[in-house]
Amino acid sequence: MNAIRISLIWVALSGSAAAEPLITGIIEDVEAQTIEMPSLPGAWQRRIEWMAPEGSQVNAGDLIIRLDPGSLISEEEKARVDLEKMQFNVDKRINELQLEVLQAEQDVLRAESAVRLAELDAVIPVETIPRLDFERYQLTLATAQQTLARSQTDLKNKRAELADQRQQAALELRQAELNFARMREALGGTEIRANNSGYQNNGEIFFTGKKVFPGDTLYSGFLIASVAGREDLRVKFWLHEADFLKVHAGQRLTVIADAEGTEAFDVEIERRSTQAIDKEDWSDSGYFEAIAKPIGTMPAAIMPGMSVLGIPADAREAS
Repeated sequence: MNAIRISLIWVALSGSAAAEPLITGIIEDVEAQTIEMPSLPGAWQRRIEWMAPEGSQVNAGDLIIRLDPGSLISEEEKARVDLEKMQFNVDKRINELQLEVLQAEQDVLRAESAVRLAELDAVIPVETIPRLDFERYQLTLATAQQTLARSQTDLKNKRAELADQRQQAALELRQAELNFARMREALGGTEIRANNSGYQNNGEIFFTGKKVFPGDTLYSGFLIASVAGREDLRVKFWLHEADFLKVHAGQRLTVIADAEGTEAFDVEIERRSTQAIDKEDWSDSGYFEAIAKPIGTMPAAIMPGMSVLGIPADAREAS
């Protein structure tokens, strides 16, 4: 029906405005949420499993696109298990070192007690006891002091080792946590939701001009879809290379939507692209992009994603 309607318009205008271009376009929201294929670990391209139907109204938070997770499910599970193992090993290593520190502290306490006891004997004057006993007491004190010094050094080393291990463990855990968070976020990134309410519009594969649909496999960065409202509508026209010089910035066009029952409205060309792209499902020619803003109020029935036909205003008047 839309094709017949456009054909009738073309025929009606061909007699009086054959030299004027008739260009096709689409209604777009300037502030629309654009959704590109995300860059996720494990693959440089990804397949679209499901999309909300094109033209359907969606609300903020609604699931609108689901991507094939591929190996992300198993990778996220592995990252979770690795984190749990890391936490267990870290706790075990820290607990063992804490026990060693506690043992070293007890060794120091025993050594301090031995020194105090040895000091009691060592202060007895040599004149009051046999010399052999005096020398034995002095040797016992020296030995106790050496043992205390070694115990204190060992405690200091154990505490330093515990501090180092805690710092190292914190770094290892942080890395494992970040890896798990990255994989969990990547897996969550396979389900894309609407940021705001609007209408779902499928994107186009720019080098073919074909619409994106479930089952397509796209590279990272390719436009999948958009969610558009009516707050700031523009018209994007595709201008055949043969008509490039016939359309210029500031030119006014009358726009007719494909949808039945919609009113015609006027727009003004804001800018044109300077490089043509191919649209394989249209023709072998190149097409330039032209963006136009509405003059006055956009008719209420005009919605984002609608296909339209642009006619130079003077050609419309001549017809």
